[in-house]
Amino acid sequence: MESRKLQKTGGSTLIVSLPKKWTKKNKLDSGSEVRLLQQPNGTMTIDPGQPGPNKMTSTVKCHDEKNQHLFRDLIGAYLAGSTEIRVTGNPRLTVKDRKTIRRFSASVIGIEIIEEEAAQAILTDMSNPGVLPFRRAIKRLYKIVSAMYNDSILILEGSEDLATDVVDRDEEADKLQWFIERQFNMMLEDSSLSRKLKATSFEGVVYSNVARYLERIADHACRFAEVGYVAGLIPGRKMLPLAKEASEILENAMKSFINNDPRKATVVIDKGKKTVRKAQTYFENRYKKKMEHPLEFSIAMDAIMRTIAYSTDISEAAINYSAKMGNK
Repeated sequence: MESRKLQKTGGSTLIVSLPKKWTKKNKLDSGSEVRLLQQPNGTMTIDPGQPGPNKMTSTVKCHDEKNQHLFRDLIGAYLAGSTEIRVTGNPRLTVKDRKTIRRFSASVIGIEIIEEEAAQAILTDMSNPGVLPFRRAIKRLYKIVSAMYNDSILILEGSEDLATDVVDRDEEADKLQWFIERQFNMMLEDSSLSRKLKATSFEGVVYSNVARYLERIADHACRFAEVGYVAGLIPGRKMLPLAKEASEILENAMKSFINNDPRKATVVIDKGKKTVRKAQTYFENRYKKKMEHPLEFSIAMDAIMRTIAYSTDISEAAINYSAKMGNK
C-alpha cells in the first residue's frame, strides 16, 4: 500500500500523482481517461477503464492419486477466483480424470470446459459477477436449505421417500455457497467488483460467513434426512416439536439478517439458547433409558441442535452487520 500527499494547483484544486508502475501496467499516459468510483464505505477507487475483469489462470496437475484429490484442487482454484483453469495429465488425462473434471464443471456456477485434449483440459469462467449479487444469492441459498430441512421434518413424520431428494439437493447448496465465497475472494482482488456486487468488502465477509452457516445446516439436514424415518419410530414423539422449533428459529434468523433487524436477531438468539437447553435435557433424559435405534436418535438430535446453533450464528451476523451499517 502506498500513500501520496495531496497537492494544490490552480489556487483551489487538489491533485494526487499516480504510481508509475500502476500507470505502466494499465497502459496509461498523459491524456488517458480514468474513472473515479466512490465506494459505499466512503473510499474512492480509480478504474483504468479497461474492459473485462482481470484474468487469473491456474494450473492443476493430475497425479496418480484418488480422484477426490483432483476435485478438491479444482474447487480450490475456483474459490481463489481463477477465470481459467488448465488441468494437465501426466503424461495424459485418464478416464477418471476426465469424469472428475466434468463433475467439477457441473458442481459449480459459471465454469465450462472449452477445450479437451489428450494431455490437458481447459475450463473458463463464463459467468458475470453482477448477475447474481450477494443478497440475491444468499436468499436463493436459504430457500434451498430451508426446504431441505423442512423435508427432513416430513421424513421424521413418516415420508421416507423424500430422503434421497434432500441429499441430492445438497449439491445445489454447495454450488451456491462456493459461488458466494468465490465472489468475495474475487472482490478482494478487484475492488471494482464492489459496484457490480452492490456490496463493500465488509458486507462480502458477512455474506460469505452466512453462506457457510447455511451450507452447514444443509449438511445436517442431509444427516437428519438419512436417519429421520427410523428416528421417527422412537416412542415419545418429543423430537418432532423440537425439530419444528429449529425450523422456526432458522426462518426468523434469516428474516433478521435480510431485513437488517437487530432486535429480532436478539430475540432469535435468546430463543435458540433456550431451545438448545431444552433439547439437551430431553436428549440426556431419553438416553438414560433403554431405547431402540440409539444411533439414529443421537444423529437426529445432533442435527436439530446444530441447526439451532448455526441459526443463532446467522442472527449474530445480523447484529454485527446492523451495527456496522448504522455507523456509516
